[in-house]
Amino acid sequence: MINKLKLFDSDSLKLLHRRVFFSATVFIFVFFISIYRISSIMLFPEIVSEKLNVVKKDIRGDIYDRNGNVLARSIIGKSISVNPKKIKDKKELSIKLGKILKINSKIIEKKLLSKSKFVWIKRHITPKEYQEIINLGEINIKSHSEFKRIYPYRNVPSHIVGHVDIDQIGQNGIERYYEEDLSNSKNIYISLDINLQQIVRERLMKTIEFYKAESGLAIVIDIDNGQILSSVSLPDYNPQNKSTYKENNLFNRVFQSNYEMGSTFKPITATMGFDLGIINPSMTFDVTKKYLNIGDHDKFKGNGIYDIEKIIVESSNIGTAKIASKIGKKNQLMFFDKIGFNQRINIENSEAAKPLGNKNNWGPKEIATIGFGHGFSITPLHLVKAYATLSNNGIEVKPTLKLNNKIENKQVLEKKKSSKFFLKLLQAVVDKTEYTGPRIKVEGYNVGGKTGTSELLNPNGGYYKDRNMTSFIGVFPINSPRYIIYTAIEYPKKEDGTNQKMTGARVNAPLVKEIIISIINFFNIPKNKTDEYLKADTNLLYKLFNVTI
Repeated sequence: MINKLKLFDSDSLKLLHRRVFFSATVFIFVFFISIYRISSIMLFPEIVSEKLNVVKKDIRGDIYDRNGNVLARSIIGKSISVNPKKIKDKKELSIKLGKILKINSKIIEKKLLSKSKFVWIKRHITPKEYQEIINLGEINIKSHSEFKRIYPYRNVPSHIVGHVDIDQIGQNGIERYYEEDLSNSKNIYISLDINLQQIVRERLMKTIEFYKAESGLAIVIDIDNGQILSSVSLPDYNPQNKSTYKENNLFNRVFQSNYEMGSTFKPITATMGFDLGIINPSMTFDVTKKYLNIGDHDKFKGNGIYDIEKIIVESSNIGTAKIASKIGKKNQLMFFDKIGFNQRINIENSEAAKPLGNKNNWGPKEIATIGFGHGFSITPLHLVKAYATLSNNGIEVKPTLKLNNKIENKQVLEKKKSSKFFLKLLQAVVDKTEYTGPRIKVEGYNVGGKTGTSELLNPNGGYYKDRNMTSFIGVFPINSPRYIIYTAIEYPKKEDGTNQKMTGARVNAPLVKEIIISIINFFNIPKNKTDEYLKADTNLLYKLFNVTI
């Protein structure tokens, strides 16, 4: 019997079905993978699998002020790159991208002509730019998700907070100092009060603009713990705008600049002499004639025989020079070392400078001039530290940007009453000056302080003859010292139509007064119940015989 031919037996048919099904499945899988890949490139471009110099990082920690306001934060943004070898019409794409990104097309074209397989076109583009680039339909433009640092208050705390570079690495300020913590996602809280900072900056800027000055600075420190509540240096910069990264803008005048502090040194010199037992409040000094060729700006009052308080109130160079001469070089050096004028302040800022001090001869003339703040340079931060310490019963106050800093009770002064002596001198400046007092007094509150006017150093040598730095440093409230407020203005110009001298009393005292009023309002400081404090004359501290030199 002859068997019939079978094209497909049941087993062969089953095998065929399996092969068709497998082939169809593979086809469909590959098809959908291809569709997905094309769609993702067209609509949601992602990083290609080429070897890119891109490091995946944890999100950077935030920076907050003392009240929990965000000063710096990282968000996810977009950056774009290309493989130049895959771009056909380089010139046309350069023109299109240049228009969207507001970059010169020649710069982009140069990148597209690179031999490299990977070039950045622009990092941290805006959402609008990103969408417009997607709309171009160029599948060889790749997008990358990267962290972008934002600074909600921009210029306001820029010198304190600092900024990061394109790779999220801190370049200055808190961003640099706490780089390790921040790069490991740790949040940092600092002592700055951003609301007070904004007010201080506005007031300082207004003063600089009014007097057409070149620059200025202001700082507010809490004596109780050394915490810096506000620190402003103008001009400043916007951390989110590289075009503002100019050397003069990046320079933090509070922490980095060295100045001769002028008459703000005089109460320090007097307190130095008092603490060492070299002078007492009853001593008198003849200021009618020049001393070591040192003179006063204004003619002496009365018979020209001044006690210690009168020397400080009238801001006599002659009187202070004579006090400094009695103190001597050895004691000056020792006291400056104790008060911190010979070393950099250890603060949470890597840019903080060491005082220049006196790099020249330190003879009899220099001893005298240094006594009134001429020929010895320190940073504003050092001056504020000294005033805070002398106001704090002689216990060292260390400036800090930390919120919870450890306080050490290091005694700088030999006698606690030296601190009272210092405060009484500052109170007398406000109570007994004809011009300074009325411009700094705040009704219902006790304020003490001292003006300063010094010549600015000429980089080419010597001093400018027509350029001064004016300043005022205040202690508030003087009956229970809590805050030090210091402001300085570089090269203020005379008001149009006037021939007024540019002094700390005229330029800075009103500015410090405005800042004090802001502090009163911010922290709800009540008025004094009594104004009896510090009405006693400093001469009552000691009833000793008069000494005239």
